[in-house]
Amino acid sequence: MLDRLGLEPKDRRNLLIVMAVVGVVMAIVSEGTPVVRLVVGLIAGLISGLVFVLSTVLINRYKPDHW
Repeated sequence: MLDRLGLEPKDRRNLLIVMAVVGVVMAIVSEGTPVVRLVVGLIAGLISGLVFVLSTVLINRYKPDHW
């Protein structure tokens, strides 16, 4: 799936790192029961992953040739 979008292996690794860091930070700083914190972390991680994929695909598609 990610290969069809043009993501390289380093992009996939960075995607997992971004999702994990954002998810953990949001789970730590959010308020509520542990279940609520976990759900907040998961949702924030998924949203950040989606934004990362969209921005990476757009950059790869429209970047200048000299990059």
